[in-house]
Amino acid sequence: MRAVDRWHGLLGDHPLETSEFLDQVRACGAIYSDRPLCTHRRPHLVSNLLVRRVRRALIHFHSAVRLVKAALVEHGFDSRDNALLAGLRIPPEAMELAAIEPGYDSASVISRLDCFAASDHPWFLELNGESPAGIGYADAITGLMQQDPVSRHFPGMTGFAAAPAVVRGVVDTWRIWSRSDRIPRVAIVDFLDAPTLPEFHLIAHEFQRAGMDCVVADPRDLEHRAGPNTLIAAGQPVDVVYRRVLVADILERAEDCHELIAAYRAGAICMVNSLRTVLLHGKGLFALLHSRAIRERLPRILCGELDRHVPWTALVGDEPGPCTPPGLLERARTEREQLVLKPLTGHGGTGVVLGWEVDQSTWEQALESADGHVVQRRVPAQTLPFPDATKDWALEPRLVDLAPFLVRGRPAGFLCRLSEGALANVTSGATQVPVFALPDGAGAEYSAPPDPFPGRFQEGS
Repeated sequence: MRAVDRWHGLLGDHPLETSEFLDQVRACGAIYSDRPLCTHRRPHLVSNLLVRRVRRALIHFHSAVRLVKAALVEHGFDSRDNALLAGLRIPPEAMELAAIEPGYDSASVISRLDCFAASDHPWFLELNGESPAGIGYADAITGLMQQDPVSRHFPGMTGFAAAPAVVRGVVDTWRIWSRSDRIPRVAIVDFLDAPTLPEFHLIAHEFQRAGMDCVVADPRDLEHRAGPNTLIAAGQPVDVVYRRVLVADILERAEDCHELIAAYRAGAICMVNSLRTVLLHGKGLFALLHSRAIRERLPRILCGELDRHVPWTALVGDEPGPCTPPGLLERARTEREQLVLKPLTGHGGTGVVLGWEVDQSTWEQALESADGHVVQRRVPAQTLPFPDATKDWALEPRLVDLAPFLVRGRPAGFLCRLSEGALANVTSGATQVPVFALPDGAGAEYSAPPDPFPGRFQEGS
């Protein structure tokens, strides 16, 4: 019996009221904007083969991205003199923040990739290299599901814990930045009306378990003292800011974030992630990874890995450029059902147009009005049944977005989102389940049919 079928069959042997399950989710802290984030009583079960493939692909992806970052920084932060930066359409105000020296080399210590993995083949669709959410939530619901009596019927099944890796990654970055072995005091910083506030406290608890003083602080409550050059949070100096506030919010609410940026500019704090994440966070990074200008700098093995795991992506534009191959618009018009149109910035699926879900007229209109967008090749998605607590445990089909975390270039667990539609975004109503890996030979997972779009849009432009 397949593992998923077996899990579903065992639910009847271990009944649980839907209200009790949702109360357990709330109690473990997996709450987003006052709603329980996990509503499905089953983890996403994956093979160890897939885990190995994801880890291998992540290592190569990280190597390529580091080379891209080096190429972007090579000619400075003025996009007028840097054609690669110009293609990313980063606002000048954000570039000014990126130019501040962070005190360590990595642009994104903690990151997360959106990933579709039908037929055990990972495709990386987007990179959240700025301030990825979900780490604390993932660990909390993993612990909850490990306690479910159904789990006892799957010996050898393993879960993943990302938060301990985050703590180690932050501390290692602090040691590089400070050249000190002193235990740092940490502040997790974002506006306290953020819907992910419960997760901040989950992460703070993980720092505290590791023996560190950690507070959750609003940017408006910080104070930079120029004399001793320190940042004060909750009445005490802070060594490390674990930044959860987005660059877009920093720019939009500059006065509220003034003390934070003043301390960062003065070198008073180690900020993780640094403000250089704007170089990597936008969708333009994926267009760069397929551009000839970048491919000429990459070893052949990395180019091959990118073709296998990063769908072809290009910047939409009327004129050819580093990220815009000749004839792109005409190709995009004729290949509607194989492409998705995405804005360079933003989150939550806002502005995304799926070519296979709209008619030709709507698609062409979207292309014509695109300003700061990329087109990306469609890849196979995976839809699986999950028992839904909001529908009395009915098995409901859900799109699966398997999103691995990277901490200092090393794989560090997964966030798995489930969606009724084609876009898996928590802000749009997606839910979250933990990921468990089955031991080799324990039974096959559901799998999607082979790639229906072979050989299209994979060449480096």
